[in-house]
Amino acid sequence: LKEERKYDMNRKTLLKLIVLGMLPIVQTACENAQNAAIENLVYINEAASAKTKEVTMQDEMTRTSVTIRLARAMDQDVTAELFLDKDALESYNRKNETSYKLPKAEYVSFPEKVTIAAGSVSADPVNIDIKSFETEGAQYAIPISIKKADGIDKAEGSSNFMVVLVKPLKQLVPKFHPYNAMQAAPEGSWGMSLPNYTLEWWCKMSAFSTNNQAIFNSGGSTELYIRFGDLVYSSGGRYVYNFLQIKTMGSQFDTGDPTAGNGLEANEWYHFAITYDAATGTSLLYKNGTQIASLVSATGQPMIIDKLQMLSSAEFRDACEMCQVRLWKVTRSANQIKKGMYSEVEYTNQDLILYLPMNDGEGATTLHDVTGNGHDVEIGNLKPSSPNHADVTWETYTFAQ
Repeated sequence: LKEERKYDMNRKTLLKLIVLGMLPIVQTACENAQNAAIENLVYINEAASAKTKEVTMQDEMTRTSVTIRLARAMDQDVTAELFLDKDALESYNRKNETSYKLPKAEYVSFPEKVTIAAGSVSADPVNIDIKSFETEGAQYAIPISIKKADGIDKAEGSSNFMVVLVKPLKQLVPKFHPYNAMQAAPEGSWGMSLPNYTLEWWCKMSAFSTNNQAIFNSGGSTELYIRFGDLVYSSGGRYVYNFLQIKTMGSQFDTGDPTAGNGLEANEWYHFAITYDAATGTSLLYKNGTQIASLVSATGQPMIIDKLQMLSSAEFRDACEMCQVRLWKVTRSANQIKKGMYSEVEYTNQDLILYLPMNDGEGATTLHDVTGNGHDVEIGNLKPSSPNHADVTWETYTFAQ
């Protein structure tokens, strides 16, 4: 009799493990010995192996699907009810440092009831249709959960599934030349004192032919001066300039010695981000989503930002393509930087000081700050005497992993 009971317990344990696929056999067996018999479980098949699925948004309609299954077939039809689970989305955002939003109901459609026919363990795939909509930089996800299924228990951990909508970062990008030197509005001193900040952007240089090609300058006593090249690294008796250097807080750090294999390549896109936290006095430099350098200065010192100039040094010589310039008043985490670099961010995010997508397009002479904070940029306003100060060319690029 002992052996029969042991066999029955292990059979029920195995059934649960097949569905959940997450607990050691011995631990689950002990738990089940104290619980009621497990007759059956209903679950979302895709959730048994992954919690999320990324779906690229199409121009008009996007379709994906999930499959509702039982652990074993029943001798009668089983109907499961599905719903958009806002609580599951909020929980996911908290755990993953994300800020996904739920699309309006008018953009998402799927059957709320799904029937698994008698004698079958699976229903037909449930189609989820998403109409195209303007995201304005926000990220969206569709949290599908099983509400109930004719009295059958839901499988823990496999009864909800997140469909993450991915809108590729595809945009027009301006190619700037030395005569396009510019400064964001307003022209007077900004007088910002930031205990925390993050500055990030995409850029591509046509060459690294000279020293001190400054792409950002903040002014202020603490200075945030970012340039390609300095008289630091040399090879064969000549200085090399294919590195990014950040001068700040009375010191400087960079992307690494080009002569030791850390050099930047001309005509290649890079995503850079710089973060600062006054509490620790730590500045971090990221390249393509990975932290590559750091600088520690005195603690408690805020970053003073009086302006934001771009391509402002007199030595600027090469062409620079640039976009997705974002200045935040918070220290973005490595996870946030990596997740956000291939997409827009929400224009109205309260942590943004300015956001210049630079996707304004052919004929544009002003680059708009989409936050509404008024930091628009007139192309070439630092060199208005140049007859072609606002003359840039535009090309469409897609930024993807």
